[in-house]
Amino acid sequence: MQQNPASQFIEEVHLRDYWLTILKHRKLALITLLVVLTAALIYLFTAIPVYRATTQILIERANPNILSAQEIFAIDPSGQDFYQTQYKVLESRAIARDVIGRLHLDKHPEYRAAEEGAFSLLAPLKWASDFITELIRGKEEEPPAPGEIPIADTLSTMKPEEDSGLVSAFKSRLKITPVRNSRIVEIGFESIDPRLAALGANTVAQAYIDWNLGLRIKSSQSASIFLDEQVKQAKQRMEASEQAIQQYREKYGLSLAAGKTDDGRQTQDLSRQRLSQVSSQLTEATNKRIEAEIKYRNALDLSKSPDTADSIPEVSMNPVIISMKDKEVQLIRERTVKAGKYGPKHPEMVALNQELENLLKLKRQEIKNVVDSLKATYEIAQKQERALTQAMQAREGETISRDKIAIQFQVLQQEAESNRQLYDLLLKRLKESGVTEENRTVNIHIVDRAEVPTIAAWPPKAKGLLLALVLGLALGIGLAFFVEYLDDTVKSPDDIEKRFDLPYLGSVPRFESKANGKKGSDLLVLEDPKSQAAEAYRGLRTGILFSTPDRSPRAILLTSATASEGKTITSVNIALIMAMAGERTLLVDLDMRRPRLHKSLNVPSERGVSNILVGGGDWREFVIETATPNLHFIPSGPISPNPAELIASERMKNLIREWTEAYDRVIIDTAPIAAVTDPVLLSRLVDGTVILIHAGVTSRHIIASAIRQIRDVQGRVLGAVLNDVDTHGGGYYYYHYYHHYYYGADGTKKKKHK
Repeated sequence: MQQNPASQFIEEVHLRDYWLTILKHRKLALITLLVVLTAALIYLFTAIPVYRATTQILIERANPNILSAQEIFAIDPSGQDFYQTQYKVLESRAIARDVIGRLHLDKHPEYRAAEEGAFSLLAPLKWASDFITELIRGKEEEPPAPGEIPIADTLSTMKPEEDSGLVSAFKSRLKITPVRNSRIVEIGFESIDPRLAALGANTVAQAYIDWNLGLRIKSSQSASIFLDEQVKQAKQRMEASEQAIQQYREKYGLSLAAGKTDDGRQTQDLSRQRLSQVSSQLTEATNKRIEAEIKYRNALDLSKSPDTADSIPEVSMNPVIISMKDKEVQLIRERTVKAGKYGPKHPEMVALNQELENLLKLKRQEIKNVVDSLKATYEIAQKQERALTQAMQAREGETISRDKIAIQFQVLQQEAESNRQLYDLLLKRLKESGVTEENRTVNIHIVDRAEVPTIAAWPPKAKGLLLALVLGLALGIGLAFFVEYLDDTVKSPDDIEKRFDLPYLGSVPRFESKANGKKGSDLLVLEDPKSQAAEAYRGLRTGILFSTPDRSPRAILLTSATASEGKTITSVNIALIMAMAGERTLLVDLDMRRPRLHKSLNVPSERGVSNILVGGGDWREFVIETATPNLHFIPSGPISPNPAELIASERMKNLIREWTEAYDRVIIDTAPIAAVTDPVLLSRLVDGTVILIHAGVTSRHIIASAIRQIRDVQGRVLGAVLNDVDTHGGGYYYYHYYHHYYYGADGTKKKKHK
């Protein structure tokens, strides 16, 4: 699986550290290696040789072929369990006893002592070399055993309690090794006699073949007996089931089951056909009844009003009513004409009105007759539906009764068919079993017989020397690391976080400046901005700004436990990076005993902080603008006879407060903690203190003491920085990788700077 870059860097760091440790203590490692090699040479050239012969056998995948492969034997010859079982059979004590009996090994000098329970001549040497034997040979790769393999019969007449030691001695010399990705198995046998080694391996193979053949014959015989009994029982069950079918037919008639058409589809019996016919008639009668009811209800509702009675469909299509309507229209037209000539009481007008009234009575009577006719049709449809419903219920009862009889008949038929199929299958397998008993072939074949070996297999001198070389190197390297364990310096970020409970802010690799041909300049981020160290300072700036959870620190004090740990160069480069990032930055040199910042910036130091503290004027008059925009510098000034009193003054506290108000960042360089108390006093006045540690040089005890002093005065430690890390020889490979990843491999060997 591919690792992420971070994990690769960590692994490279550890490998480089290990390599440096080995180089540092190489003499101790070499002496240890020579001692181990000498002891191994003495043993390898004085041990009694042991010979090994190997026979190769092929175990084929073969099925018993009695019944089905799963019915008689619970063995899957194509699966891994089958081969694991065969390996255990080859290693079994039964095979060992058979070989011992065939070769008369109980009389052989090499095994006689083992049979009597005494020590053989070879035993002391073998016991003394057991540990080295296991290491040289390694653990034999054996497939896991699926479980105990039951052995049907022992293949030897010896009693187990009489030959236990002899069998154990034989098994200790027998090695079964499956060849990976094949069906071949190697049978290896060891002896101090090369001829016995070859004879033992070949005899084990033959004994295993004979055992397998005997097991197969016995299994076939057992299967034949079992099948014969099962055939008899199956025949009885088949005859009983067929007899039950015949009796059932005689009781309920022959036409129980549905017949079949020419195309194989089943036909329905008579009762079901009748049920289907009645069901269809009932559906049709129900539809007619619903239609008649709707017509009748509709006509009844419309006939209640003379105005709507004419809209009844049956009325509007009645020829009698149609003729009455025509007559009514004619009378109304005639009355209208005569109404203009005569008055309402004129005899002709009275006669017309009377005739029109009689016509309307006849029409109403005819409409009533139509409605009554619809009612009669509805009642007839209703009676027909009831009659068919009763017939449907009767047919359903008859069909259910016939279905029960038919279902039971089908059950009897299926049982009889199943019994017949089982009988036919068992009878077929019984005949096959008889043929199998006569088959004496096995699925095991000897591929290569063992030959008498001419070269001893033990002790393997080349392998033994190689192991001694490995052990000697391991022991020597272990001693080197033990000595390295006594080293008391800080070498990694883990040491900072685990031993001092401090945040790790970053690391600065060992470097030199090569820009413009000027070597030894401290302004690395200006002269070689693409170097590893310049990138490290940028990362350090980020670590400092995010070292506090509430807000980034503004007044930052840089110090160390001892001198020459890189405070000055780190301070000036951190200030340059912050200024280049657009922050107004003030760099202050408060190392008032051995100031050096003015040399890095190439500015005078005649006037500075010491003048300000003794009242020499406003601090703004002493600020020097550098060539880098946003970066101002205040040198330390003349060396004062009492710098500790000046730093502890109230004026110093006010100065730092005014600086932080005037600038975004204030970077203060000061003296080492172990030398003076200046940094301890200043740690209370700033937002946080950064402690620089010289990687692989500064003692952990000195660093712990320095941190404790700051914390005792309630000073805030932002974290620690590993300085002057040797990226080429010290194991910090991730700096080298980081530089190459972003900028390429352009660079030369760096000179140490502090």
